Amino acid sequence: MKILREKQYAAFAANAKTLDSLRRNEVSYVPGVFEVTKVIVLCKEDFEKLSEDVSPEYPFLKDNREIMSADPGGLFRCLMVRAEGEKENMLIAQGRNCLYLGYGRDYRKVNLQGVPVEHIALEEPKAYQEHGVFYHRPSHISDLNGQNPLRPVPERQTSFQVEQVVVLCDEQFRQFQENGLKEDQIFLFDYSDKMWFDPGSFRWHCVLVKGENSSDGILVDAEGYSYARYAAFAPDCGKLRLQDVPVHYEYPARAPEQKKTRKRKEPER
Repeated sequence: MKILREKQYAAFAANAKTLDSLRRNEVSYVPGVFEVTKVIVLCKEDFEKLSEDVSPEYPFLKDNREIMSADPGGLFRCLMVRAEGEKENMLIAQGRNCLYLGYGRDYRKVNLQGVPVEHIALEEPKAYQEHGVFYHRPSHISDLNGQNPLRPVPERQTSFQVEQVVVLCDEQFRQFQENGLKEDQIFLFDYSDKMWFDPGSFRWHCVLVKGENSSDGILVDAEGYSYARYAAFAPDCGKLRLQDVPVHYEYPARAPEQKKTRKRKEPER
C-alpha cells in the first residue's frame, strides 16, 4: 500500500542569483508544492561560494537535471543544498529555461525520509560561448577572427545554437578556412536542414566545422546554399554547448574510437 506524504509548500524565485537575495526577500516569489529528490551537502566554504552566485552551469546541477523540474504554482521537484553541520538550505529546481531557488531556515523541518544524501566538493562552473559575430559571405578566416582590418567587428553579437558538428581532417579544415568558405561544400549541402536563422528568438541555428585536432572552429549558416553564406568564429570549441549534438567525421577524418581500433598493417616479408 502506497503511503501518501503530507504536501510541503515553499516559495520559489526564478533566476535568483544569490542566497542573500532570498534571505532579504529581494526577489519575486511563486508558490508551489515541493518534493526533495536529493540532498547535496557541501563544506561551508563551498556552500558560501555557491550562495554568492548560483549559476546553472555548476556541474552538480547538470548531473542532477533529470531529477529536477519546476511547475510554477504546481510541483517543484528539487535538490536541497546545505552546508555540513548547518540548518540553513537552498531548494533548487530546474525549469525549462531557468533555475528556481527556494530558501529554508531549517532542513530538519522538511520530510526527507528516504531521500538520498550526497556529499560533494563544488566544481567550478564552465563558462560557455553563447554569442557570436556572424559575417555575410566571408572569404577567409581573417574575415571572422578580427585579423582583417577591412572587416571591422560589428557591435552586435547574436546568440546561436549548434545543431550539427562536422569534423574535417586538419588539412581539409585549413583549406576550408583559407579558400573554402565561398566554395560549395558537400557536407554543408548534406546538413542544410540543420541551419537557419530564427527571427523570433534572434538566434542562429548552425553547423560547427572544425579540424580533428583544432581547438577553434567555424559556425556556419548556409541559408539553403552549399557554402558559408553566414559564418562566425569560435575560438574554443571546448566552450560550446555540444552535449547531445550529433557529430559527423568527413572522410578522411576518423572518430577517435576508429583510430584506436584500426589494425596496424603488418610489414611485408
